[in-house]
Amino acid sequence: MAPYNAWSGRKGEPGMADNKDKDLKNSSAEIIADLLSDLQVRRGLKYLGGEDFKADRERLRRGAGERLKNIRSRYRPNKRTPETAAREKELSLRLAAVETEAAELRLRLSELLEEEESLRGSLEEL
Repeated sequence: MAPYNAWSGRKGEPGMADNKDKDLKNSSAEIIADLLSDLQVRRGLKYLGGEDFKADRERLRRGAGERLKNIRSRYRPNKRTPETAAREKELSLRLAAVETEAAELRLRLSELLEEEESLRGSLEEL
């Protein structure tokens, strides 16, 4: 008994499905052959199969692991006692006050230096 071809509707006759399969296989083979003959593709395949690629991939994987570990540790809640948290808040507020005072003093110093410069200029004119 001959095989039934669903596309032709008759037993034993080659139909459109067989031709399409052959065309697809031939065109796929041609495309792959063209790609493999390309110099850049060959270089890429050589790189992907080589030790350089494996070393680069391992280096990137380790670097990504370190970055992930740093991010996790940065956003992981600190295990602090209430006393430590209160002391940290107190020190942070004091630091902010000292930084503000230092900024004000730097401004005052710059004003005094400008005044000194203008007075020296006036003295030299005399």
